[in-house]
Amino acid sequence: MANVDAPNGAKPVRHLTGGVIRAREWKIIGDGNASSNIFTGDFVKLQSSGYITVAAAGDRLLGVFAGCKYTASDGTPKFAKYWPASTTTLGSADVTAYVYDDPNIVFAIQGDGTDAFTQVGNLANIAVTAGSTTTGQSKMELDTDNIGTGTANLRILGITDDPKNSWGANTEQEVLIHEHELNQHIDADGTVGV
Repeated sequence: MANVDAPNGAKPVRHLTGGVIRAREWKIIGDGNASSNIFTGDFVKLQSSGYITVAAAGDRLLGVFAGCKYTASDGTPKFAKYWPASTTTLGSADVTAYVYDDPNIVFAIQGDGTDAFTQVGNLANIAVTAGSTTTGQSKMELDTDNIGTGTANLRILGITDDPKNSWGANTEQEVLIHEHELNQHIDADGTVGV
């Protein structure tokens, strides 16, 4: 049976060491200068300003966005599945974003092409597609065009344990963030690496 082509970003499925999966609070700038929508299931990155924004292929990743809360400019408290770009909050206050940022969280994400078992252990980047402003859900996928051993966002661990999922087109895979902002170490040559 063919896999359904239904990208919905990344979702946490388990903890690599058996730990508890929790989202942690980070900040989005609330002064109208956040230029990108951030959807539930989007990978996010940490900017030099300390705020988060949606990530792209090649970025060091912080984790996966899980919604946010803020006070709208009219004073209404908002709990949202996605952050609308260029929104201004009451008094330009920061937005509280929830992010699954533990480097040991395993995520499920659909591939955007054809996948095979031989890709297990390899690295791949994310493929960024705008999410849905109706549902607030991401449409990010794993980019199947660049799977290999070079530098990339994610490490493929296998496929999700679902009888409706199999290797082939649109496979839902389990991945770890390979280029993780909170999991840096110093390589033997003194450079920061993953």
